[in-house]
Amino acid sequence: MTRPALARATAAPLASARTLPLAACAAACALLLSACAAPDADRGFTPGGGMEPAAVAASETPASQPGTETITVAPGLTIEIEWPDEPDPKRSAVIKAFADDFTAQWRAVGTSGRDRSYAKGIDPKSSAYMDALTWVQGFLKDGQSARGVAKLYALRVPAVMGRGAEADGCVDLTGVRLTDQEGTPLDRQPAWLKRPRAVFLQTAGLGQGDDGAWLIRLYRHAAYPDERAKECVR
Repeated sequence: MTRPALARATAAPLASARTLPLAACAAACALLLSACAAPDADRGFTPGGGMEPAAVAASETPASQPGTETITVAPGLTIEIEWPDEPDPKRSAVIKAFADDFTAQWRAVGTSGRDRSYAKGIDPKSSAYMDALTWVQGFLKDGQSARGVAKLYALRVPAVMGRGAEADGCVDLTGVRLTDQEGTPLDRQPAWLKRPRAVFLQTAGLGQGDDGAWLIRLYRHAAYPDERAKECVR
């Protein structure tokens, strides 16, 4: 059972976090933003940023009310999201886009690939799209699914720059178990569903399109014992 976990399949570690000092994390964040900011040099000035009023409103779709929400994505598989109190509408929309795609990827796993809504939240030309596709297809290739509870918490947006943003969230997969596609748990569970590897920091770089929607373009992660990952340990 060597198929990589979500943390490894989505991307390489955040700025090689195991070997760089904490001060380098700022540079990593800048790279995320520069990679995901849409070029504006040739756009010229357009009132409202070139977006229709409806699109502007869509770009500020807030996350759910602060508190914990449990979402059933497939029989026996739920996602538990702890929504933060984020008053800024742009940052709140970035958080929602990040959490929605996390949820949609597990929905794809739980439905044996029948639900492909995760593709709507990722830029199809980005590395994040191929990372997510590879991860989901890995379950299907191995005839596997999942049951249990995946947790997403400590959601935040540490940086916004123009049409680019970074979103961070802690992930806890200790409540998830691999199963066959009929839902029977596998006798041997992989190490990436056990501590310390099952608790990590997931980071995404997002870009805002002309329609106002935030799409994920880049994934990174920090795994234990990286200092940023330690923040996710409860």
